[in-house]
Amino acid sequence: MGDELVGFGYGFTGAYGQWWTDRVARSLTQEQKREWLEPPHFEVVELHVRPSFQGAGVGSLLLAQLLTRQPHDRALLTTQLGSRQARGFYAKNGWLELCPVDFGAGFAPYLVLGKRL
Repeated sequence: MGDELVGFGYGFTGAYGQWWTDRVARSLTQEQKREWLEPPHFEVVELHVRPSFQGAGVGSLLLAQLLTRQPHDRALLTTQLGSRQARGFYAKNGWLELCPVDFGAGFAPYLVLGKRL
């Protein structure tokens, strides 16, 4: 790999009043909201690995580092409902599929995933 950038990821603390959190909240049950959104939570916003490095463990390493460098005990993210590759990746890394979410016109169908840390 050397000095070549092969992937990146980032996230932040999620809270009500933020666009993503408010839309996800509409799709969760009351119990899920209490468990996943009401305590401070971490939102994985982006995780990308160059295609030529996918399947080599880079994404799992990036995700693990991202999750260990934040203070919360739960994390959430969304991925496209139709992406079997992404859904398989997150399942392999211990994420639970919580529910579908509709972000509105112009957005593909998405799925909310959560992980206890």
